[in-house]
Amino acid sequence: MKRKLLALSAIIVLSATLFTVVDAGVAGAVPNASGSVVCNITGKGAFTPKLTLAGGSTALAITFGGGTTSGCFASATTSSSSGTVTPVTISGVTVTATGSLVPLSSASPNKCSVFKGSDTIGVIKVKYVWASVPAIAPTVVTFTGGTTHIVAGAPTDNIVLPAATGTTEVGTGSFTPSVHPLVGLRTNIASACVAGWGPYPTFTFGVGSVIALP
Repeated sequence: MKRKLLALSAIIVLSATLFTVVDAGVAGAVPNASGSVVCNITGKGAFTPKLTLAGGSTALAITFGGGTTSGCFASATTSSSSGTVTPVTISGVTVTATGSLVPLSSASPNKCSVFKGSDTIGVIKVKYVWASVPAIAPTVVTFTGGTTHIVAGAPTDNIVLPAATGTTEVGTGSFTPSVHPLVGLRTNIASACVAGWGPYPTFTFGVGSVIALP
């Protein structure tokens, strides 16, 4: 009997300890923010395989990453379980993305003319990590599909997410679940598909590039 009581006591102590740890983890969770935010960004990206004048691949992967250049413009708050609303100051963001581009027609997606006139979104996942006071949860948005191409502009190309039509966006974290995001990359990729164009295994994006949520 004494042995059973000791075992029962140990189980009670262990259960209380586990409850305390879990409860502390929940209490310390970083909250989601709501509202809106726009940030200017610069950065770089890559294509696999590289973009070429003639193309030839049947698939095209894209990655890119960057951060703020001149801060963010935001109207954001967090809300506690008790209903307390706290203003959030967002000073910056780090963006990372990975995914694929697909042509609207049966063509090679890494060919210059197809990249500019036909490529749209396969699936691209974008993660936003915020520099803010107080701290807020990151945002992840997955862009899927498109029925219009996403590359345009001159004298260099702009890559814009989502496509003008046909893209679905699913988000988690801050500024979600209702998201209407924008990612606009003003790249160094020359717009005119002429002799000597490229190749572009990598690209940069600079002034004029922007992200916006929700």
